[in-house]
Amino acid sequence: MILNIVVSISINAQNSIVLTPEIVIDQYHNQKIEDPYRYVEDLSNPKVKNWIDTQSKTAQSFLNKIKKRQFLIDTQIKLDQQSEFIISKLKVTNNEYYFYLKRLPTENVAKLYYRTSFEGEEILLYNPISFNTSENKDFVINYFQPDWANSKIAISLTEKGKEISQIIILDIQTNQVFSEVLENTWPSDVGGLQWLPDNSGFIYLHFPNTTNNSLDILLNATSVLHKVGEHQKKDTKVFSKEFCENLDIKEEDFPTTKIESQSNKYLIGTASGASAYDDTYYLPIQEIGTPNWKPLFSKQELIKEYTIIGDSIIFKTSYNAPNFKIGITSIKKPNFNTARILVPESKDHVITDFAVTSEGLYYVTSKNSVQAKLFKHTNSLDQEIVLPKMYGSIELSSHGYLYPKLWITGKGWTTDSERYEYINNELTSKNLHNTKISNILENIVTEEIEVTAHDGKKIPLSIFYHKDMVKNGKNQVLMDGYGAYGVSMKPTLKTHRILWLLEGGVYAIAHVRGGGEKGNKWYKGGYKISKPNTWKDFISCAEHLIAYQYTSPKNLAIFSGSAGGILIGRSITERPDLFAAAIVQFGSLNMLRSEMHTNGANNTKEFGSIKNPEEFKALLEMDAYYHIQKNKKYPAVLLTAGLNDPRVPAWFSAKFIAKIQAYDTSNNPKLLLVDSDSGHGIDDTKTKIFNEYANIIAFAFKQTGHPEYQF
Repeated sequence: MILNIVVSISINAQNSIVLTPEIVIDQYHNQKIEDPYRYVEDLSNPKVKNWIDTQSKTAQSFLNKIKKRQFLIDTQIKLDQQSEFIISKLKVTNNEYYFYLKRLPTENVAKLYYRTSFEGEEILLYNPISFNTSENKDFVINYFQPDWANSKIAISLTEKGKEISQIIILDIQTNQVFSEVLENTWPSDVGGLQWLPDNSGFIYLHFPNTTNNSLDILLNATSVLHKVGEHQKKDTKVFSKEFCENLDIKEEDFPTTKIESQSNKYLIGTASGASAYDDTYYLPIQEIGTPNWKPLFSKQELIKEYTIIGDSIIFKTSYNAPNFKIGITSIKKPNFNTARILVPESKDHVITDFAVTSEGLYYVTSKNSVQAKLFKHTNSLDQEIVLPKMYGSIELSSHGYLYPKLWITGKGWTTDSERYEYINNELTSKNLHNTKISNILENIVTEEIEVTAHDGKKIPLSIFYHKDMVKNGKNQVLMDGYGAYGVSMKPTLKTHRILWLLEGGVYAIAHVRGGGEKGNKWYKGGYKISKPNTWKDFISCAEHLIAYQYTSPKNLAIFSGSAGGILIGRSITERPDLFAAAIVQFGSLNMLRSEMHTNGANNTKEFGSIKNPEEFKALLEMDAYYHIQKNKKYPAVLLTAGLNDPRVPAWFSAKFIAKIQAYDTSNNPKLLLVDSDSGHGIDDTKTKIFNEYANIIAFAFKQTGHPEYQF
């Protein structure tokens, strides 16, 4: 209930242009909540637009004054040039065609290429610049999917970070683009795209309201079947709330589909979204276009990953197994709770991935998500497959149970990813990339420790630094984390970490609760009502770094993005004394209002709803904007956001900055940088990424006292 009480108050703030508070009082479950900057949610308001523009100019001017900011951009350019090219989104088809995006150091966006074998000649397939030649239209390819015969390929394109995409279809042999362009879809992140076994068309998720510019743009999505070349006909509905009235699909769910291989008998449908577990259904392939879906498993069965083998399903579940186990059951008569267990749960390691080939079942285990091992399941004792080196993270892929090859990708904090082919007990390197960035990190030490939390739990903490680092309490430290959706902070090489380490900083990653580093219990330990453990774990890690002389409060900066905004926002509002600076990219900072934006209803699965009394209390507790207090000294803050973000609205960041500028009594800068041509940072061009990293690292070094980054 909103009482619509509005009170205008004048408050002095740090900036010359100040937004005047207009207090709106909301009442939730007999508790009144004041919101002084509610009107900032209307980004079309001329006063708000002008203020955001001014804030962004002020922020960029501040950042441009920092010595060596340009050096950070130049360093990224040099690192980029160390590789002849960058390969991403690699897909290998059943008959060994390789499709991938490739970007040269001289290019701002990647192009789509293919080759007919690993050793085959590389062929340029599509340059996204040809999609639209209008000025200021930097389209990027964010997804592609070839058909089973490698004759046609669907290509998804987006621009200005919107992620919501358009799909074109290309004839691979003739390089001709079909006439149809499919609008309002999001295959790069939601559902992908499923070609029919006969290659006549594909199923994709369509959002009917994206042209309305309203809060409803992500509601009532529908999986539809598009027949190639029949764009004059309406796409056939396949799976949705409206089409499948007998199923428990909510309007905020993303009803996605999956066909793993051309031999699959069943189309799998999932009511997916911002949740670690989902309700899933199945439909015989020949019945596509009918509403004859049947339940396969529910979210209560805690199934995280699965693969279809004929009439059976092999699955990974945390049901009565927090560290996960792998089982098998029938699709026609599924019973997941009493299924035959192939790989039992381990008490000390989490099963993170698995794949099936004609040679058997393979799976990966990990300790704290930083020490990975690969095994092959046998009828007796499972066999470890020893790789050429130890990897922090291992990912598997295959074409399914009819094909013998297994692909293994190993990653580390300070090493380039490496890809192997495994067949007939032989391991062969199959890297397409030629990056050499990790060579410059050979003097970096990686330390994996555990820190005692406020309640006695052990929090994994990864720390990287130069081998000559001295623990004298004076090192500039940048610590990040995430802690949501059960997502683990897995070892991988990241450019912003490289920049920080090359400039002498210490980098730390806190594996806080809410992530999946220690299995399902670890995830549930930072979920909804238990969410405070997420930032309390982070604070415990910060206190450890200070107590053991890695750094001091005046030298410690913290960083995250998206749902990690809860982590950073609540850390500085609960313990502002611990940190010199906080940086958040497109952060979730106003969780009480999280249901009032396009992706909000779906996210109630992870964070809770204000409609539920207990979940309202949880949302209130995790709302960083609400916890900003008057007459407090807060650390320096840099928030970035994109106006085209479909996941987290820019007004989360705008409201937070407006309030903290008004209430803060320190002289520390509070900066807001909003990009009108960007979104959630996922589909940005190289130039945007380089500038974003330079801003983040320069600001963090400036505020933590690095002498070469001062004005």
